[in-house]
Amino acid sequence: MPALRATRTSQEAPASGQRRREAAAWLQVISPGEQESADRAALHTGLPTAVSVAEPTVPAPALGASGGKFRAGEPLGMPGPARSAGNAATGRPAELAGAIVFSRDVELSQVLASVAVGAGIALAPCRNADQAAEHLQEVILVGSDCVAEIDARFAGSTLVLTGQEEHQDVLWRAAASCPGARVAVLPQAGAWLGEYLGELGLHCGKAHTTIVAGAGGGAGTSTFAALLAATATLDGYRTLLLDADPHSPGLWPMLRAREPDGLGWEDLENSRGQLSPSQLAEILPLSQGTAVLSWVRSPGCFVPSEALLTEVLAASRRIYERIIIDAGHLIGVPASVVALANTRLLMLSARPGAAREGTGQRPGVHAAAWRLVLSGKLAPGTDTRVLAQRAGIELGGYFPPKRRIERATAEGSLMTVLVSRSIRRTVTRLGTFDRYESESAA
Repeated sequence: MPALRATRTSQEAPASGQRRREAAAWLQVISPGEQESADRAALHTGLPTAVSVAEPTVPAPALGASGGKFRAGEPLGMPGPARSAGNAATGRPAELAGAIVFSRDVELSQVLASVAVGAGIALAPCRNADQAAEHLQEVILVGSDCVAEIDARFAGSTLVLTGQEEHQDVLWRAAASCPGARVAVLPQAGAWLGEYLGELGLHCGKAHTTIVAGAGGGAGTSTFAALLAATATLDGYRTLLLDADPHSPGLWPMLRAREPDGLGWEDLENSRGQLSPSQLAEILPLSQGTAVLSWVRSPGCFVPSEALLTEVLAASRRIYERIIIDAGHLIGVPASVVALANTRLLMLSARPGAAREGTGQRPGVHAAAWRLVLSGKLAPGTDTRVLAQRAGIELGGYFPPKRRIERATAEGSLMTVLVSRSIRRTVTRLGTFDRYESESAA
C-alpha cells in the first residue's frame, strides 16, 4: 500500500506529482468487472469472497474470518484490517454502517456481500433465527432459505427478503405475512438494494456536523468556519474543515502561505465508487492539526456535484468527530447537505447595505433549524435583534471584526489568532451556542 500521509508541519516539502497520482489511486474502488472476476474465482474454491472498498490493495480473504464459516456479529465482506486498524492520521477506526444477513445459503450470501461492499456496508451473518432476533435495531437481509423462520420475534424490525429469481414466489408469499417487509429479487434488484444499503452508510457515524452559510456578500463565512474548525481541534476533537462553496477561491491562502502536501477537490474529480473513510483521512492535508478539504492548486476548476459532496460527508462522518462545512451563499447549499447538519449557522454582515441585502435571504420553512450570526462592524444604533427578526431566524450572536484576524488572514496564518483567549471564547460560544442555551434553560 502506498505510504502516503498528510503533512503534519508547515516545514515539509510539497507533494510531488507522482505522489499525488498514487494518493488519487487510493480513491479508486474495484470495478464491477473486477468484482465479477473475483467472484468467479471464489466459486472454484466453494467460498464467497470479500473485496474491500476500504483497502483495495489488500488481498481479499474469504467471507468470515473463520474460513468460510459464518459467525454472528462477524462482519461480512470487509477484511479484518479494515475493521480493526485505527487510522494513522486520526487514531480512530472508521465506523461502518452495518446490516444482518440471515441466511445459510453461501451463494446468496456471496451476492449480498458484493452488493454491500459497493455500498460501504459491513454485513454480519446469522445462521439461525435466535441470533438474528437479537439485532432487531438493524436492517436484516433474510435469505429465501430462511423466510419461513420469520415469526413474531421480528415484529417491528426492518426486513428485506432476498433471493434469486427462481425463489421469488417464496419471497412474495413470505412478504404477504410480514407487514412492511421489502423484497429484493436478485440480480434484478441488485441496484436498488445497493442504494438502499447506501442510505445506511450515509447516516452512519457520530460526527457533529456544523454548516456555515452566508446570507449575503462579505459575511465572513470562510473565516469563521476555519476558526470554528480550529477551535474544535484545540478542544481535542478530530476535525474536518470542508470547503463546499462552489465560488470559493480555496481556503489555503488564509491558512498557510504555500501549497499544502495532500489532495484537494480537483483530485477527487475522477474518483468513483464508495470513498474509504480511513484513506480519505490519510490523503487530506492538515492545518494546525485540522484536516482540510478545499481546492489546493486550481480553485474553481472543478465544482463537486451534490452526489460527490454527500459521499465525502458520508465517509467523513465515520472517521471524524467534528465536521465544519463552509457552504458559501445560502442559496446554493444543497438540501441533502443541510439535512445532514446538526448545527446550522447563517452569517450576515451587519453593515447597513449588506444587512438589507442579506435579510432578504431566508432559509424558508427550515428557518427554525438555523441560527443567525452577525459579523462586521455594527453601525451606531443597530439593534441585532431587529436584524434577526427581519431575517426570520433566531439570533445566535455577534462576531466582531478584529484587525488581528484580518492581518493573519492576509498572511496565511489565520488559525494562529486562537492564541487569543477572547477570540477563542467568542468562536466557541457562537459555534456551540445550542449547548449554552440548554445549560441556561436548565
